[in-house]
Amino acid sequence: MGYPQRCFPIGRFSGKQGFLHPFWGMQWSYRQLKWCLMKRWEVVRSGILGDIRAGAFENGRLPGDLVLAERFGVNRHTVRNAIKVLESEGALRVQHGVGTFVADDFISHTLDSDPKFTFKLLGQNKSVKREILSINEISVEPDIATHLKIAPSALVTAVRTTSFINDWPLATGTAYFPVERVPGLATAFEGLNSPTAALKRCGIPEYKRKWTRITARRPTQQEARLLRISSSSPVLFETNVDVAPDGLPIKYAFGVIRADRYEYLIEGDD
Repeated sequence: MGYPQRCFPIGRFSGKQGFLHPFWGMQWSYRQLKWCLMKRWEVVRSGILGDIRAGAFENGRLPGDLVLAERFGVNRHTVRNAIKVLESEGALRVQHGVGTFVADDFISHTLDSDPKFTFKLLGQNKSVKREILSINEISVEPDIATHLKIAPSALVTAVRTTSFINDWPLATGTAYFPVERVPGLATAFEGLNSPTAALKRCGIPEYKRKWTRITARRPTQQEARLLRISSSSPVLFETNVDVAPDGLPIKYAFGVIRADRYEYLIEGDD
């Protein structure tokens, strides 16, 4: 028996085999029941996120559990599960005895030729932190070599990072720097967690974004763990190339960004 498309109230308990559906006359296994309940809280989570983006909550405060339960047609326990997940993801903050509030951590990023992401966020009064997961010199893969315009056998410095905004993870990914154009980069990162600062140490104080490509997908298990989100939550998948003043690529990067806390702003010319 496949999973039901919609979830209805469960009928009488029918012993160790599972639960008997009152309308269909068929039993649901414990696994199917768990799937059904998870789908319910995910619907509530998605609905609350939509309201957050629309600015629907006056003064940033959510209505009570009973109001939300009535709106979504679920019980209070399901609402609380959704709120608990949203709190762990950084979208909500719960003040016990006071109420549940929208966390003021949504990021709006203007997409232009300036790749200095951290400085833009500091301008929004955000606390920005980057964690270096690993730095290694490796042989470049053919597709990355094409983007960097280097030989397929050339060495690159691969830097894996996770970025945090106000102590919650926003993005994780890997950047590749050609060793022939940025020698000593791995050493330059000592005591730093900023690619911009490390590039300055290597004699490249300025660079700009050549192009950015953005798509959407589901995160891998590792990405979901690093971003502290469900594996069913969509993420933005971004690839980009940065170039030095002479026009040669100095960085190719790809990474995933939490789609529920982030948006791109593209402005037209005046």
